[in-house]
Amino acid sequence: MDNVKRYSSFIKYIVTAPDPLRKKLLKSSNLSIIKAICEIIHNIRQKNITVPKSTLKQLKLHRKVLYKVVEGKGFGVRKTILINNSKAIAPLAAIFK
Repeated sequence: MDNVKRYSSFIKYIVTAPDPLRKKLLKSSNLSIIKAICEIIHNIRQKNITVPKSTLKQLKLHRKVLYKVVEGKGFGVRKTILINNSKAIAPLAAIFK
């Protein structure tokens, strides 16, 4: 949870940015930022973070991608999945309001 608190403003900037900029920001992200994003997704999946139903519907559209991110076998794999599917994390903006 420390990574999430430390990088919350940068993660908010990533999820609210337009798609081309989001990809650039994800490419330049370090291990801690990727871990924080994965931790947020995991906590939503485990229902530790409450999100609006409209956001859940949007996240369910990208369910397979988000599961791959959480269950990824390493930093490089997770980062690549996030970069290739950068639209999947856009609904997380509802958490940071």
